[in-house]
Amino acid sequence: MGTMSDAHNRPDRPPRVYRAASAPWLTGFLVVLGVVVLVAGWGGSAVTSSAAVAGAAALAGLGYALYWRPRLEIIDRGVRIVNPLSTVEVPWGRIVDVSTRFSVTVRTPGRSYSCFALPAAGAGAALRSGADGISRVHPVARPGGAVRTGDLAGTPSGSAANDIRSAWQRRIDTGELDVFTLDASAVPPVRVRYVPAPLVATAACAVVAAGLFTVA
Repeated sequence: MGTMSDAHNRPDRPPRVYRAASAPWLTGFLVVLGVVVLVAGWGGSAVTSSAAVAGAAALAGLGYALYWRPRLEIIDRGVRIVNPLSTVEVPWGRIVDVSTRFSVTVRTPGRSYSCFALPAAGAGAALRSGADGISRVHPVARPGGAVRTGDLAGTPSGSAANDIRSAWQRRIDTGELDVFTLDASAVPPVRVRYVPAPLVATAACAVVAAGLFTVA
């Protein structure tokens, strides 16, 4: 889309964070299940107690790595997508489109980055949404009045996509983002960091717990 004005020296504001609607209760369920495993296995032999600790850690780690950690953040510099194995930061000047066909997906000139935490809403969301759910969707996402289910206001995917589009539009209106200046060298690159540690640690705990319970 273009280059940004020299406003990046201001302090960052707190990010707006978006997670799946099911993230809190799925994370909580696995944590509670881990506590049950820990209580059930504690107090026996050293092997059984160790297996219970490892099993509880694996369940809690699974909840964190798959349900709580994945999220989308709107930050001053752009959009940050945190997936189970990677973190992607896309500057505003690199964004060319936001799609919700299968999940919230931020498109750049070179590639697309999907958010694991925000799949597109299902058919039930369309049934629950009224005219207000359509009217509050960003105009870019409703050409001719048609709105994709994933863009409906009130759904996690729709709220995130709508807020990204609105924040991008606001930066154009204020002159912070100049879409007519196509000097790609002046726009920060997309940053991708691979973060396998949470899932690797979870898998390691699961292997240890399985091995210990086998010999207990």
